[in-house]
Amino acid sequence: MGRKLIRAAVLFFCIAIAVGILRSVYTLSQKKGIVAERQKALRALTAKNEELHRQLEEATSPAFIEQAARDKLGLVREGETVVIMDKSQILNPNNQKNPQELPSWKQWWRLFF
Repeated sequence: MGRKLIRAAVLFFCIAIAVGILRSVYTLSQKKGIVAERQKALRALTAKNEELHRQLEEATSPAFIEQAARDKLGLVREGETVVIMDKSQILNPNNQKNPQELPSWKQWWRLFF
């Protein structure tokens, strides 16, 4: 009876160790997934950070600042002349209709004469 008790105790101890090891393996596998997720997020954030640094360098360049001053503030350099045109004149100079809107005989007439 003493031997059976010792065997049962050893068996119980081995099972307890096996359960502990299995738990550790399970939590380790879960943490590997979390680490992989975090590494993927880190790579995405690093790429975004690099893009933002590139945009910052571009935005602080003298050419970009000058273009922004011209476009957004309407500033010009000394000696330059500002020309303001009507948008309808830019899109349709000489107030001509699109060739598709003209009758075909008139398109041919304009082509040759």
